[in-house]
Amino acid sequence: MFLTTFYIFSLLLSYTDYKRFIVPNNILLSMLIMLLFTGIIEDKIYISSVVVPLIVLLLFIVLLLLNPKMILGGGDIKYIMIVSFYLPWTLFPLFLIVTGTLQTFSLLYIQIIKKRRIVAMVPVMFISAIITEIIQYYGFNPLG
Repeated sequence: MFLTTFYIFSLLLSYTDYKRFIVPNNILLSMLIMLLFTGIIEDKIYISSVVVPLIVLLLFIVLLLLNPKMILGGGDIKYIMIVSFYLPWTLFPLFLIVTGTLQTFSLLYIQIIKKRRIVAMVPVMFISAIITEIIQYYGFNPLG
């Protein structure tokens, strides 16, 4: 249920972000509540499940204070915090590398080829989470 909850809500958020460039707070909150509920039932919640999202939040607060003109939506930050809650802490650094790489290619494609300024990042982060889980499944994690 934990995995299914993450995938269903992430698909919904990805679609919404892709179509309307918005990540609704009510869906994010519902996702977090469902992940907490299913995570407790399946014993998938650890202390790192709470600490890592808080570290991510602090990092983004510092980045936004240092560079207030940074183009990054609040929905993207909240979704990445939920991903950090969902993924084991040992996989999160790999997720950051994969998502950074995919987001760079997405930005280049959308801004150079499509000539648009904004890009839906939740779908890219969701695909990055899937790739990270596939890498873990096959036992190849160069970072852990």
